[in-house]
Amino acid sequence: MPKISCESYPKSLEEARRRLEEGELVVHPTEAVYGFGGFLDAVPLGRLRGLKDRPAGGFVVLVPSAGSVAGLLDAAGGALARAFWPGPLTLVLDDPGDRFPPGAKAADGSVAVRVPDHPVTLRLLRDAGRPITSTSANRPGATPARTAGEARREALALGAELFALDAGPLPGGAPSTLVRLGADCPKLIRRGPHDPLQLSEVMGLPLPAPPPAAEGGRGRAGGG
Repeated sequence: MPKISCESYPKSLEEARRRLEEGELVVHPTEAVYGFGGFLDAVPLGRLRGLKDRPAGGFVVLVPSAGSVAGLLDAAGGALARAFWPGPLTLVLDDPGDRFPPGAKAADGSVAVRVPDHPVTLRLLRDAGRPITSTSANRPGATPARTAGEARREALALGAELFALDAGPLPGGAPSTLVRLGADCPKLIRRGPHDPLQLSEVMGLPLPAPPPAAEGGRGRAGGG
């Protein structure tokens, strides 16, 4: 990914943060494609569910650093975070203390988090000081948007006019690798850019993979 200086985006970042604070959704870049995102408040979460036609939550949550989920990462999760964050690895964590709101979590109460490896979105997260949701910028069944213009057109087709942080064309590719942590042995929920053997070596634990038919992110909105 080419290096992008966030100094060239001050007004756009300020506008995106303002809109987020007003409860709106925005278009933001990830390593591969553009996403729709908002703060983890009731209004933007409801708007995102409506936009993606999802009756419940289960969205990927982007955080500015591993410190944002301190206390939720076990030893295996901490090792993965140190090795692969920022980057396209999503960790599905138990959240018994309800640090994250129910509308951002899956039916089993887990939350899917990652630190994105895109300088513009990472700067937005750090400036805002809060996590945001991330789901691919596309209509259900459509190809995820690789440009900000495509993402805005997809949003319009879904009935929403969204502000976009335009970071130029993105490379596309597989969504993030998804690993479920917790009391049981870590499990690979969705294959992605990372080699499962490498993940297993970093954790020092086996990483069972699901049958191909079971993959797909446990009902989470894709793209994160």
